[in-house]
Amino acid sequence: MELVKSLMEESYTLVWTDYRDNLDGNRDLLQECLDKRSPEPLWEKAEEWCGDSEWEAAKEIMEKLKERCVLFHDSDEEEVESFFEEHDDEIRGEIYARDDSDVLMELIKHTDDIPVRVEMLSDYDCINSNWWESQGGYRYEESYFGDMVDALRLNPARVKKMLVEKGYTVHGCFPNRKSRDGKEQVTYEHFYQELINSCCGANLLTYIGKVSLKDLYDIGFSFKEVIIPKGNYCGIFSSIYGGGSLFGMELQQDVKLELKPKDRYGFRFRLDNEKSETECSIQHVYGACDSFFGETLRIVS
Repeated sequence: MELVKSLMEESYTLVWTDYRDNLDGNRDLLQECLDKRSPEPLWEKAEEWCGDSEWEAAKEIMEKLKERCVLFHDSDEEEVESFFEEHDDEIRGEIYARDDSDVLMELIKHTDDIPVRVEMLSDYDCINSNWWESQGGYRYEESYFGDMVDALRLNPARVKKMLVEKGYTVHGCFPNRKSRDGKEQVTYEHFYQELINSCCGANLLTYIGKVSLKDLYDIGFSFKEVIIPKGNYCGIFSSIYGGGSLFGMELQQDVKLELKPKDRYGFRFRLDNEKSETECSIQHVYGACDSFFGETLRIVS
């Protein structure tokens, strides 16, 4: 065995990764990692992808080692064959231990930043189309609309004033929260335009951006907050019905969102998977390319 080991190279590359190989078409798998808050599904899939290639590469290396034993060390061919057969697992294990290929990291490195949605969840379910909501009038208290106003750091009194001036009916109290003046995430005009252009049911307030797969992997697909950069957009969207509004609310500042639901609302992080069979994506509904999602967000453990 020592002779066989001495004939081995210091390292082997058992699996080669082409620069065009990536994980761009595996967003279901990456979403599974996010749902489980673990890279384990990705490890299992990578092992499945590479297992046969590693086996064949090791087999080829073992054949070359046999040849060297016979040609350069005057070993009997049958004895060499018998030895390799008897110690197959040990020899193969030594070759694997010298493997310097890192297929998964290469695939991650070649993968483009991924479009994502960060959706606001609420005890009050959702907001429907402007036509539907305006039939009974907008209400701030105990409503998804009110939670949306709070999330965007808008002053409810100013929202009420704007809606009334535009001819809409409002009900209940819209408190004057002056501490929010000048700290709003979006402008009131953009907020109004997003409302009146909403034409679908079961909408959620949705922030958009892109995320680095390497960042997700390095943090183990488990994190508590994301920071959406200034200049990205948010809007109203329904992943259930496949509709929404304009995504015309430009963020006036960096926005930190806590992903673990807390008190009345929290936020849900989703990859915008155009090929998803269980939900509608912004890319599919709007025909949007990756640049539509703006800059890459930051994740916080």
